[in-house]
Amino acid sequence: MRVSLALVLALGLAAQPALAQKTKSSPAAEAVAALEMCEAFARGDVLALETAKGAGWDAYEDEAESPFIRSYSAGREVPGIGWGDMFALVESYPNRTLGYCRIDIAEPRGQGEGAIEALAALDGYEGEVTSENGGTYASLIGTGALDSLLITHWDAVGFVIQLTILTPNTATSE
Repeated sequence: MRVSLALVLALGLAAQPALAQKTKSSPAAEAVAALEMCEAFARGDVLALETAKGAGWDAYEDEAESPFIRSYSAGREVPGIGWGDMFALVESYPNRTLGYCRIDIAEPRGQGEGAIEALAALDGYEGEVTSENGGTYASLIGTGALDSLLITHWDAVGFVIQLTILTPNTATSE
């Protein structure tokens, strides 16, 4: 009985590193998750702040400079990439809303080319990806329901996701 218990414990300990490896996210998956968080803010999602906090971002709403402008800031260690600083801005105009979100990660770790390619391959975006001088850069437009523009790059200086979304406001009754 003791031998079988010891064998079960040994197998469990041996399997633990393999299980831990399966739960690690790649830089590409983390880049996609960061973009999804940016999209929530840039769309003006009223739950974006709570969603960001639930995803581990230290997120808060900045002091409003106008009743037509809301801005947010957040920071988080993005696994496999580095510390990310996020800034989001939502501006309300008479017939549309402009949403902007930018994430900056200085001195990123990991495979940048794969992260940029993963972002460019997402459904809902198309555009150009180029690599030069050791960096990978993408200029993308939204192809789906969102009228969006996405610039992203990963080079020796940093990893950036910069997203702009224009959303038509729903008509109000008079």
